[in-house]
Amino acid sequence: MTSNAYRRYVLGALAVTFAFVWLDRSLIMLLLQPIKEDLRVSDAQLGFVSGIAFALFYATVGLPISRWADTGNRVSITSIAIATWGVTVSMCLFVGNFFHLVVARVFAAVGEAGCMPPTYSLLGDYFPKPAERARAMSVYWIAAPIAPVLGFIAGGYVAERYGWRMTFLLAGLLALLVAIVFRMTVRDPRMNASSLQAPPQQPRRFVDVGRALWNRASSRHLTIGMILFFTMAQGMNPWYAAFMMRSHGMSTSELGVWLGMIFAIGGVAGTWLGGYVVARWYADNERGQIRLISIMVASLAPWFILFLLLPRKEHTLAVLFPLIVAFNFFNGPIFAMLQRLVADEMRARALAVVMMLANLIGMGIGPQLIGIFSDLLMPRLGPDSLRYAMLGTSLITLWAAHQFWQVSHTVKSDLSDVAQRARYCPDAAQFPAEIDDAVRLR
Repeated sequence: MTSNAYRRYVLGALAVTFAFVWLDRSLIMLLLQPIKEDLRVSDAQLGFVSGIAFALFYATVGLPISRWADTGNRVSITSIAIATWGVTVSMCLFVGNFFHLVVARVFAAVGEAGCMPPTYSLLGDYFPKPAERARAMSVYWIAAPIAPVLGFIAGGYVAERYGWRMTFLLAGLLALLVAIVFRMTVRDPRMNASSLQAPPQQPRRFVDVGRALWNRASSRHLTIGMILFFTMAQGMNPWYAAFMMRSHGMSTSELGVWLGMIFAIGGVAGTWLGGYVVARWYADNERGQIRLISIMVASLAPWFILFLLLPRKEHTLAVLFPLIVAFNFFNGPIFAMLQRLVADEMRARALAVVMMLANLIGMGIGPQLIGIFSDLLMPRLGPDSLRYAMLGTSLITLWAAHQFWQVSHTVKSDLSDVAQRARYCPDAAQFPAEIDDAVRLR
């Protein structure tokens, strides 16, 4: 029997390892402008490095890793992934041109891709009940806003004095230390129980996982909504700091402190509120959960308009705080709901399929489009070209909110269907179209 204290430790360890995904992205966000000036590259090239070059490998490598995570030792997988990322970003010390930068980001994507599927799956085993899983998922996602404290504040300080290459080197060394501690202290429940029970049946192909997601209206609209949300989110992420530097004249160290505080405090507040409100007032009301998420996502559009159009940096930074709170409200409840809409034994692969699509489209296309439009608008708008390229992308939030609202119409019946199929026919949740009659007869 696993003690509550150890489960809390594991949850903290999972959050710390997941934080390296966001540490990497916060560093790229903060250092994009110094990299541009040092390597003399265009916005379109920066969009390629932070978008397609990274997303293509991050998304596609995530598929075989998630398959491994559904059957293998998830602690070992996570440790190897973090160590790979650490070695790769340390090698940024030797980046001297655009090609070197692309290679570095590609290999960083490979390491980063191995962090989320196994840790996401482990969390489901340590916290199996729906209410505690939603709370645990929110704690796990607190890594997203906490990581910028280190990324923005410490990264801004180091970059200002020693350059962006040294910043990546120190982050890589920290990752190697965390990988060692994680491997030595965290246990995979599946490995401990392997001698006592047979391993669960697994869907043989990713197309089966995709079919299971598509055949249910709730998971279909949820997936589309997440793809749209991440297209906006991943498209905007690399450009916040560059926008503040160009449009408001802020330095790297000054911006690092402000973004670090805003992303950390606002992100923790939003993530905690999302988990708390859902667990406290909507624990048995999945329809209400989804509609609340939809409203919060829709509210991002007016916040973004204010953030991008207000003329003074003080007002812009003030608006960024509630924007980040609303942004992070989404995380815990929506990922917990995704787990509940699929069979337990396909959690990692379902996440990999959804995130592959979200990252290929969102992370791959989003930053690239903003970079291209910024370059196209540059002759007419000058430094403000980035402002309006980001403004157009931010409106995707309204479409994403509509898709989440659609989930609310069918989520109750679909969750009941998943539970019934898992009870009467373990393979039912994986291949719903083939066993409808069998479930009805029972």
